[in-house]
Amino acid sequence: MLGRMASTTSPRWPALPAGFGVLLRNARIDAGLSRDALAAVTQSSKGLVQALEDAMRPPSATMAVRISEALQLDAWEAAVLQSAAVDDAALHSRRGVRHTRPRRRVNTSAQ
Repeated sequence: MLGRMASTTSPRWPALPAGFGVLLRNARIDAGLSRDALAAVTQSSKGLVQALEDAMRPPSATMAVRISEALQLDAWEAAVLQSAAVDDAALHSRRGVRHTRPRRRVNTSAQ
């Protein structure tokens, strides 16, 4: 077992890759950073770092890049992190990722 129970998935976010949170936590510990330190380096909050490590939410694309650089992840770890990332705009929507599909255009001009 990877040390933690699998988290329940939220209908708001897509499912994260198995072991995502554990990989992130181990990479942070290997880099010698606390959650506070990683939050400071990535310009985020300790709560966000904890939510990512607990696999409660996906990182934004920007946050995935910041974490990859801060933890100096190898190519495989960076790819796992990027695969879990969601578009930045989707995270700012109150409805979350599942409602970010482009809306169908309706032709309002008279024919």
